[in-house]
Amino acid sequence: MGKSYAKWTLCLILALLLTGFTSIAAVEARSHDLQAKLAAGQLAQKVNAFEVIYDSTLSMNDMYKNNSKLSQEKSLVTLFNATIPDLKLVAAARAFGQFKSYGDTTTQLLFGPGDYSKSALPQAIAPLKEGSGFSPLDAALDGATADLKSQTGQLAVIAFSDGEDMGYYKPVASAQKLKSAYGDRVCIYTVHIGESAVGRKVMQEVADAGQCGFMVTGDSISSPEAMAGFVEKVFLKKGEPKPEPKPVVQEEVKAPAEEAPKVVVTEPVSITLNVEFDTGKSNIKPKYHNEIKKVADFMKEHPDAKMEIQGHTDNVGKAAYNLKLSQARADSVMKDLTTKFGIEKDRLTAVGYGETKPIASNATKAGKQQNRRVQAVAQGTVVK
Repeated sequence: MGKSYAKWTLCLILALLLTGFTSIAAVEARSHDLQAKLAAGQLAQKVNAFEVIYDSTLSMNDMYKNNSKLSQEKSLVTLFNATIPDLKLVAAARAFGQFKSYGDTTTQLLFGPGDYSKSALPQAIAPLKEGSGFSPLDAALDGATADLKSQTGQLAVIAFSDGEDMGYYKPVASAQKLKSAYGDRVCIYTVHIGESAVGRKVMQEVADAGQCGFMVTGDSISSPEAMAGFVEKVFLKKGEPKPEPKPVVQEEVKAPAEEAPKVVVTEPVSITLNVEFDTGKSNIKPKYHNEIKKVADFMKEHPDAKMEIQGHTDNVGKAAYNLKLSQARADSVMKDLTTKFGIEKDRLTAVGYGETKPIASNATKAGKQQNRRVQAVAQGTVVK
């Protein structure tokens, strides 16, 4: 995969310490909050299932802008995953490269297809720390064609790669086969990483084969705002503003005088949890034990209640590191609820949002403390 560098091992250590693009900076969440546009009806979901293709080949070890292309790819995929709004999706991911020391270059399914979870994609690519082998993007595209066979609705395939060392393979032909298999139901998007003109041309041709997708460079979507624009084009379409809800008119129920009807009325109830953390830490302080117990008691009293546990950080450190730290904080609270208080795991969801949703200014010590938090709202119903 291109020329190898004699000092690549040292560069890999530096890449792991940097953990991603230096250009990724925190911004106010509202500047790229797709969820708000969905809620307002400005945007609507257009994709039902998607698959990410990840390049884990030897050329991805080469350096580009003071970091390995593989490390930059991992940062891009992590940011892409974090930017996807709350949608009901089916997801899958596969990589291509050499996965056994003396094995052939091939493709490997990392997970799916299955219900989309925020944690699945980062966990799947985490072990891919060094690229190996040549670049059979065509095999990965053929694999995606098979992976999506049972899916209905609109499909998206997103391939991240430098496009190098593909002279012996036929990725464009495989992209055409994918398009032929699903027709107007599928669009192909490619993200070119690095500076190879030949590689960029390959990735452009693969995207063109999908007819309704497009190619972007990794540099062009490395900021949260730019990535939000890319995610919007892949998953969403223009929506229609939601009409004002009509007033509910309750008809008078006339019942026999001798027996009044029994009417069961329910109303929503909720409880809020807020746990703060020290800088760089995900362990829960003892003083929050009673707060978590109150939430657990609420969940037990309302068996229909479900809860999303949201982890957050301040802006100290890199965005990719903070995303992992926020997930660890959310997982810690979820673990307490399940292991210490017996709350069923399928009623809880833990999601890390990194530094993208501050509630206070990161310019002050007190503001940073408020942003290092886990928040959760449990909602259920009660019979009156």
